[in-house]
This record gives sequence, C-alpha cells and structure tokens, in this order.
Amino acid sequence: NARQAAERLSKELLNMPDCGIEFGVEIDHIEQSVESPSYPGVHTVYKKEILTGRVTTKDKKVLERIGISGAGFVMKDLHKYTRSYAWYTEAECEEKKIKLKVPKEDGKFSALVYPPIGLEEEELNDFMAQNKVDVSKWGEGTYRSVAEFSDELVKGEATLVKQAEGQVVRVVDIVVLKIVNEDGRVLVEVEESGKDVSSKRERFPAIKRRSDEHQFAAARRLITKFLHMDENSLTIDHTLVRVVGELQESTSYYGIKTLYRKRFMSARLREVEKPAA
Repeated sequence: NARQAAERLSKELLNMPDCGIEFGVEIDHIEQSVESPSYPGVHTVYKKEILTGRVTTKDKKVLERIGISGAGFVMKDLHKYTRSYAWYTEAECEEKKIKLKVPKEDGKFSALVYPPIGLEEEELNDFMAQNKVDVSKWGEGTYRSVAEFSDELVKGEATLVKQAEGQVVRVVDIVVLKIVNEDGRVLVEVEESGKDVSSKRERFPAIKRRSDEHQFAAARRLITKFLHMDENSLTIDHTLVRVVGELQESTSYYGIKTLYRKRFMSARLREVEKPAA
C-alpha cells in the first residue's frame, strides 16, 4: 500500500530509517497525463499518492546529516543514482510550482479503464466448436451461458488455455487474503447472499485476479472495493505468497475443466487513527 511504499522510499532512496518519520493518515490521489520521454508519441498516466511525513528525531547528528536547517543533502541510492535534496518552505514550493496538495477538482475519479481481453460471444462459439467443446447445455439449469463466459473472458476474470494434448481448460486466478487483527482473530466470510438466495461460506476473503493485473493490485482491489477497508490499515506480507493449482470439473460450464490457481497472501490489520476534525 501507499504507506508501505513511503516507508520503503524513506529507507532505500533517502536513507532516512533513523529519522523517526511519522506519516499522517490522509492520502491525496492524483493522475497526471504527459507524453512519455522514453516512448515518443505515447502518453503516460502517472497515478500519484501524496503522503505527509514528519521527521521526529531529535538526534543532532542525524538532523545535521539530512541538512534539516535548509542545507539539504546528497544521496546515492541502491541503483547508483545520485540525487540532491533540499528543504523548502511552503512558500518556496508554491513559487517553484511544486504541488503540496491535490487541487479540489482533481483526484475525484479515475479516467482510466481496463482494455477488453478475451473473446466476444460469436468468436467464443467458433473457438469452442473448433475445439470440440459441447456448449449445448450452457445456459440451462445452474450452468452459465456462452454470453456470460464471454463476459468473464473479456473482463479478464478467466482465460482459456489449450493443453499439449489439445484439451481446452478454463483458468481462473484467485487471490486469497488471510487478514489477522491485533487480537489474533482471522477474518472469515461466513455467508454470501444474492438473488434472494443465501449460501453458507467458511473461507477467507478472495477475488478473481484479472489476467493483466498484478497480484498485489488484485489484493488491494479486494480490500478497498469489496471489503471497504482502508488499504493503509493493512500490511501485506509481500515476501510470503503461496500458489496452489487445483484442476476440477467446472460447476458453471458443462464439459470444460477449470484450473483454479490460488494465490494465498497474509496481511495484518492495525487500527488507523482518524484525522482530527
């Protein structure tokens, strides 16, 4: 999340792990579209999250090293880039047109949309016929239709893979998140309701990962869009991701097997203080 990235930046790029930097709870979001300096003719959208951090250390040697009085400092990062830093007042930032806050008209919504992936319904019907997959029962009873499968593929929630022996397999990539609170309790989904039907569940929160989506981006989407939690209240252990594959007959699409590729992650929940009114 943004807080973890800010903490990593302060340690790896600024070499300030001993400065006692405390980050505030408010995070500003902004998107900036500019022509790419690396790829002429292609626009790049930079999605920025702005956090405010305060240096709390009183160690005179540390403060002198980072030039807190205004002198600034020079730092060579892990990639051998040398960067110079200086401390500016708010007035100096405004004079140099450095944004400290996101304007009110910015940051309200994202103009970015994911590109379509997969096969449209007509193309999917042709593909299934060519690969001898019987779809005559699709859309009957509890089985989903070809149109629903096409929508799933276009959204990137599933992909089709043709194995060496010629069999077509549906692949669904799932991110499963184990969330532990400060008391050691684990968050479990116990029930799912929809279309006037309720089903008992005893499982960790999970989400389908888009084929063009990073696994941690999927976890972030699960946290914010489905669990409606502050992503900065959770710390995901990025060093421990366990991937398990399960091949089974699909209960949604007759006659085609599904490979469920599950990515198990762990996260710790901590209470986030609300900003003062």
